[in-house]
Amino acid sequence: MSRRKGVDKFVVKREKETALHLKPGVFPLGRQSEWTEQNRTITFAIHPLTAGVAVSVAGKEPREKLSKDVKVYEPDERVYFCKTVAVPDGRLPFANDTHAVFVAMQSIMGQEAEEVGIEGLLRMSALYREAMLRQVSMLQDAEQQQESEFVEAEVETFQSMHAIWHLLEIIYLATNLPGLSTSIVPHYMEWLNFNFPAPLAEDGQRIADSARDADALNDNAELWPYLKKLALRGHMTTLANMLEQVAPAQQLSAPAARWARELARVSREMPLGTSDETAGSFNARWRRWSNETRDIATAIGSLLSDDKDDPQLSSLFAIAEILRGEVDVISEEGDLWQDVLGSILLYSEPTAQADRLPALAQVVLEQFQTDEFTQLDRALVALLSHDLAEFLVYSNQIDSWLSAHTSDIMDHLGILDEWRSVFAVDPRAHYLHLLGERYLSHRDLWHVGLDYFGQSKTPAGVSLVEESIVRMPLESDRRAQKMLDVCTKYGLTTAADRIHRQLGRQKWQRGRLGAAIGHFARVEDRNSIGQICDQLWAEYLKSGNLTYGPIIDGVMANGRLQHDRLQFLTQYRDFHESYKAGDFVAAGRILLAILVDETAPPHAISDLLVDAIPLLEGDKLVFSADDTFELMRCAEALTQSPLLRKSIEAATAAPVLPWTESVTASGQDELGIFNVACARNLARAFVVQ
Repeated sequence: MSRRKGVDKFVVKREKETALHLKPGVFPLGRQSEWTEQNRTITFAIHPLTAGVAVSVAGKEPREKLSKDVKVYEPDERVYFCKTVAVPDGRLPFANDTHAVFVAMQSIMGQEAEEVGIEGLLRMSALYREAMLRQVSMLQDAEQQQESEFVEAEVETFQSMHAIWHLLEIIYLATNLPGLSTSIVPHYMEWLNFNFPAPLAEDGQRIADSARDADALNDNAELWPYLKKLALRGHMTTLANMLEQVAPAQQLSAPAARWARELARVSREMPLGTSDETAGSFNARWRRWSNETRDIATAIGSLLSDDKDDPQLSSLFAIAEILRGEVDVISEEGDLWQDVLGSILLYSEPTAQADRLPALAQVVLEQFQTDEFTQLDRALVALLSHDLAEFLVYSNQIDSWLSAHTSDIMDHLGILDEWRSVFAVDPRAHYLHLLGERYLSHRDLWHVGLDYFGQSKTPAGVSLVEESIVRMPLESDRRAQKMLDVCTKYGLTTAADRIHRQLGRQKWQRGRLGAAIGHFARVEDRNSIGQICDQLWAEYLKSGNLTYGPIIDGVMANGRLQHDRLQFLTQYRDFHESYKAGDFVAAGRILLAILVDETAPPHAISDLLVDAIPLLEGDKLVFSADDTFELMRCAEALTQSPLLRKSIEAATAAPVLPWTESVTASGQDELGIFNVACARNLARAFVVQ
C-alpha cells in the first residue's frame, strides 16, 4: 500500500466523525465533535508490507500557545497499533483456490496455448466461477448463523463478481467455440435467470398452492403480475401450466378464457433451436410461431378496444405483446434493464450473436435512467458494449480480484491488445499488481501476492517481487523457505543471497551454528564461515570438550561445501577420536597432515604443536625423522610469524599483571618442552632407522 492510498483511506470527513473507531478509543465515546473542536488531530504511520498502522493524537498547535482550560484526555499520551484489513480471513479459501487456477492458467497458456485454446480457457473460467459460488454459499451459511453488515456486503460483492464473470464467459468463450456458430440468446437467458433469479419458483408454487380452484387462483392479486414475469423470462412451460389452470375460472370472460388457452398452447409450441437443425429450418419455424403470436396479440387488442374494463384480458394482451417482442410493452413490464434485453433477444432476435449486443443494449438503455445505475450495472453495460477499458475500471471498483483476473483472461484471449493504448500502463500488469499489493499485507497470502507481481511478466513485476521479499521479516524457517522458493521461481539470485545471509546471521545469533554455516555456504561467505569455525575452536579450547562433531557432520553431509577451516575441524576431530581410541600412529599422521597442508588457522598452530608432545614422548615411535623435521619447521615458522611477534610485542607493552606473566611463561615453557620432545624423538628415529 502506498502512502498516498493509505492517506486516502483514512481521511475522516466531518459528517462521518462517528464512523472512526479504535480499540481502545483515542477519545471518549460520544464526544467526537467535542474532540475535533479542541487542539487535536490524528497522526499515523503505515507499514508498507504488514498493513500495520501506528495511530496517535497530536496537537494542532504547541501546547504552550494554548490557554490552560484546553481539555487534555489521558488517551492523548498513547500510541495505538492497529491493522488495516485488506483481505478478511473469510476470503482465504477463495484466494488460495483462485490463485491455484491462475497459476495453472499461466503455465498451460505459456507452453501449450495453441493446444489449449478457448476450450481450455472455458474450463479454467468454470473453475473460477465454482470458487465464487462456493464463497457465496459459505458466506450465506455464516449470515444465517449471525447477521452481519460486513457478511451481507461480501455476499453482494461475490454475487456481483459472479454475474460479471459469467457474462464475460458467455460473450467471449461459450459462444466462440471453434466450429460453432452459436446464438447468444439461450446463454444470456441462462445467465439472467441464474444471477437475477426472478420470478422465483417458490413464488409460483405459493400462488398455486393458495388456490383451491381456478376462481381462487384468479382472485390472487399476485397471479397476473407473476405471469407477465414468466413471459419476460421465457419460462414457457410454467406460463402455459398456470394459464391452463386459470382458464376455467368462472370470473373470466369468455374471450379471456379462450385466449388464455391459446396463449398456453403457443407458449408450449415456442420453437427451440437444436444442434442438428439448420439455421434456415429454425428461422422458418420461428417465423410461423412469431406470426401466430402477433395474430393473437392483434385479436386480443381488438377486443380490448371494445371492452376496456376487462383486467384479465388486458394482462393477456400484455403477455401476447411480450411474446411477439413488442419493445414498448417489454420495457414497461420489465423492472430490470437485464429483463428487457433478455426479452428482446428471446422474442425478437432468437439467433443473435454476441456482436449484436452493443446495439441492442443501447436501445434498451434509452428506456432507463442510467445515472441511477450501480457499479454492477455499469460494469455489465460496459461489457455488453465491448468497452473493455471502462469495464476494467468499474470491475476494479467492485473488487480488485475481479479486475485482475478479467484482464488476465482477456489478455490470453488476445482481445486486450487493442485497448492497451487507452491505458497509461499495461492494464493486465497494473491490475495484477494492485491485487498483489492487497494480498501482500496478509500473513497467509503474502506469497500469493508475490505471485501476482511476478506473473505479470513485466520487469516492473519482477522488481516488485524482489523489493518486497527482501523487506519481509523471517518469522520462521517455513516462511524463509517459501521466500527462497519464490526467489528460485523468478530467478532472483541477489534477493536469495540476501535472505541466506540474513538467515545465517539469525541462526548464528541463536546458536544454530551448523544451519548458519549452511546458509553462508550458499552465498560463499567464507569470512563468516571462518568466524564460526573459530568460535567452535575457541569453545573447544575453553571447555576442553570436543562437541562440534555433529555440527560439522551435518554441514559436510552434502559433500559440496569446501572450506579450509571446516576441513581443519573435521581433521582435528578425526585426530581426537584416533588418539582417544589408542591409535597413536593414525593420530600422528592426521596431526602432521593438518600442519603440513596448512589447513589450520595460524592461531591454532601452537595448540596443535602442544598436542604433538604426548605422541613425541610416547613409548611407541609415531613420527619418523622426516616427520619430526616437519614438526620443527612448523614450530620455527610459528616463532617467525608476524602474528606471534605482534602478540609478543603487545604482551610486552602491556602492564605486567600476574595472569599475563603466567600465560607468557606457560607458552614459552610449552614451546621449550616441544623442542626437547622433538630432539628426543629425532634421536630415537635415527636409532630405529
